[in-house]
Amino acid sequence: MAFSFLATGDIHLGRRPARVPLDQDASEFAPRRAWRALVQTAIAQQVDAIALTGDVVDQDNRFYEAYSDLQDGVQQLISEGIGVFAVAGNHDFDVLPRLARQIDGFNLLGQGGRWETASLSARDGTAVRFVGWSFPSRHVTENPLASYRAPTDNIPTIGLLHCDCQAQTSSYGPVALADMKGYDLDVWALGHIHSSGAIGDGSPVVFYTGSPQGLDPSEVGPHGAWLVTLEPGKQPKLEQQPLAALQWEHVDIPLDKVTTESAMEQAVNQSMRRLHKNIQLQQAGQLRAVGCRLQLTGRTTLHRTMPSLAARLAEDYKPSFDEILYFVESVHDKTRPDVALGELARSSDPAGLLAQRLGVLDRRKPGDTYRDILAGARDAIAAQLPATVFASLPGSEKPLADDDVRDILLRSGFRALDMLLAQKEAGE
Repeated sequence: MAFSFLATGDIHLGRRPARVPLDQDASEFAPRRAWRALVQTAIAQQVDAIALTGDVVDQDNRFYEAYSDLQDGVQQLISEGIGVFAVAGNHDFDVLPRLARQIDGFNLLGQGGRWETASLSARDGTAVRFVGWSFPSRHVTENPLASYRAPTDNIPTIGLLHCDCQAQTSSYGPVALADMKGYDLDVWALGHIHSSGAIGDGSPVVFYTGSPQGLDPSEVGPHGAWLVTLEPGKQPKLEQQPLAALQWEHVDIPLDKVTTESAMEQAVNQSMRRLHKNIQLQQAGQLRAVGCRLQLTGRTTLHRTMPSLAARLAEDYKPSFDEILYFVESVHDKTRPDVALGELARSSDPAGLLAQRLGVLDRRKPGDTYRDILAGARDAIAAQLPATVFASLPGSEKPLADDDVRDILLRSGFRALDMLLAQKEAGE
């Protein structure tokens, strides 16, 4: 006897896919496709229920876009005897209750920030219970579990909650892991964080379901739903089910001692093929495309021409391996000239003086000099910021972290060093 359900969250129906190449049909990588894949997977595996952990809809003005997709999917699930249970998150606190009232069979738990219970009988007759709490407003600074009263019987129970677990303070339902461990539940399925995975260990099982598809290039790796199986006397079993049509990855391309464009092409291809092999091991499932953020590293004589090489790589490189398209979302050039900074730094000419400062930044020593360089650069950046077109963006007033300033200085410094060395070579 076993009870199984698929859990996911943060679908964000209505959101447009970003950073997809213009020659691709963006609708094929929209969240609505991940929802449809979830429905079809649930039917194919004949699970007893699906559980949605909030932010099912992107925001309030997505009502009409989300309605048809949700209604169609829920109807298919109900016709197959699959229950649908959900809670609202901070993005859909207003719109998801309105949608739930219009869709028969859609069980939205905990409306208005009040804990609510719903029971379900599995296909084999096993009785289980879902408990859930929904966001009553966009921001919640109190612990949602403060008002929770756990049932006292022995019915297997699954908790659904959109929250910020392990945060002492938060605007998105701060909850301590110890609070969840204090209740005799079988599983806590959580939403809000788009990456997935278990939190802590032991009983009950606490995990973030993650989103069924990475919504931007920062959300790397495989995404999907989690198949959760409950059997009497056993620890709940979790298995990830890949659903994403589009996956994001960050890829390092080492170019140490690469001296020709042909050798660079070979290095890029080797790195991408390694990535593809790893993705195949992850059971790619629905995957049709992989967007890659490349980071070029190492000391290479190609450093001087890297801007043009990187631009061409980003625009033209779109290989397919086993019918999965790979494309370059962006290229971050962190290569360096293939020169010995120590030897250059012995000179008192402009290239030597610049090499001295780059050496300090590279080693972060001596500490006083390093901090002085960072402080001067931060002041220069702050003086220029009000004149930029980005000055009005949220967060632009925050000072850059030391590592960010160091990264800017190293990239611009090595670029300038290359120019100085080229001028020096031309004059010899």
